[in-house]
Amino acid sequence: MTQALTPEQRRYQNRINHLQARQSANLTRGPKGLAAIWWDQARAYAARAEKDGDPVMWEELARALENWCHQAEQREQQRYTQ
Repeated sequence: MTQALTPEQRRYQNRINHLQARQSANLTRGPKGLAAIWWDQARAYAARAEKDGDPVMWEELARALENWCHQAEQREQQRYTQ
């Protein structure tokens, strides 16, 4: 016998199913497609956390992106100053 899902559990499962379907569809785009999916997913997590009273996820996402951008900037500097 299957157990009935609560509305919250059902919404969570729908989000997971949607993410998996998008990932599969974007595999043909390679890393660029996957990056787009993860970017959308990160914003969705941060927005849901903020809605639930936890704005810290936005700050953590901003720090992660800042770190990534610093690494990208260093790579560009190395490439263009050699």
